[in-house]
Amino acid sequence: MPRYSFKDAIWQEEGDVRDQEFLKFLPDNQKMHSWIRESRDVSVNILHADTSEQGNEAIWGSLIYRQNPKKKNDLNVFHFYLSRDILVTNELNFDVDEDLDKQSILKQMKEKESTIELMMVLLGDMISSILHQIDVFEEQLRDLLWEIRERNDKNTLDRIEVVRHEILLWQNLVMGFLEIKMAIFETFGEDAENGKEYIRTSTRIDRCIMLVRSYKDEINNMVDMENVVANYRGNEIMKTLTVLTTLFTPVMAFGALWGMNFKNMPELEWTYGYLASLILIIASTVFLYFYLKHRGWTGDILKTALKKGTKVKKQQRS
Repeated sequence: MPRYSFKDAIWQEEGDVRDQEFLKFLPDNQKMHSWIRESRDVSVNILHADTSEQGNEAIWGSLIYRQNPKKKNDLNVFHFYLSRDILVTNELNFDVDEDLDKQSILKQMKEKESTIELMMVLLGDMISSILHQIDVFEEQLRDLLWEIRERNDKNTLDRIEVVRHEILLWQNLVMGFLEIKMAIFETFGEDAENGKEYIRTSTRIDRCIMLVRSYKDEINNMVDMENVVANYRGNEIMKTLTVLTTLFTPVMAFGALWGMNFKNMPELEWTYGYLASLILIIASTVFLYFYLKHRGWTGDILKTALKKGTKVKKQQRS
């Protein structure tokens, strides 16, 4: 498989972490054997470090750098072994992502003097790919933000949940890059920190984390807004039903009273009994209405109805 030699650094690209060509570069380490077994079915990030011997420090592991938000098992994994002498990785599928251009990556690596810098070039291009995908996500988020204002319904809530799931996936991906960045500094110290690519990629990772956290806060605010609107509408509906039920209580009460089939009901013989019952029912209803209005229990309902009626009239005129 391809072997790329630069100033004082080597990048060895192999087919798979379990291939003999890959294994021959790895030291005899129990942790490493465990990693190779775990790499058969990677669904989470794996990272190990060895700092037992000064000058021979190394880190290795597996990084999920791409995840399809609609398919759980549709993901791409980056396996790597990084020491001061060599960087060994699995073969990357550069054709899948236009942001990962192999020739551009090799051009960036050309003047690098350490394997750490080679590693940071790869990580930097991977995180750039995520940033470009987040730009597309940002457009969806903006459309959703205005949809909440203009048309807030169940479909909007469903879209918020889809977007929320996607931002959590972004967060999960970026945390893997952050962990590797911290592990490289922890393992190689100042040799890593002073590198130009380390600084550039670290800044890029921090920018990505900032964006993901900001979008996550936006989505949480959308959910809170959606809950407030839903609760308000629910309260208004219950309030409206309560007021209507109260206003029609006299009708139902007197209707039930005079609908009884007792023999001795003097009202049935009254000449003006029907008129008196209508007057009593109407008067009771009007009394209840003004009582509720005086207490301010119908204000919001009436104002909402008035606004809707005014809006309809304006649309008809225009």
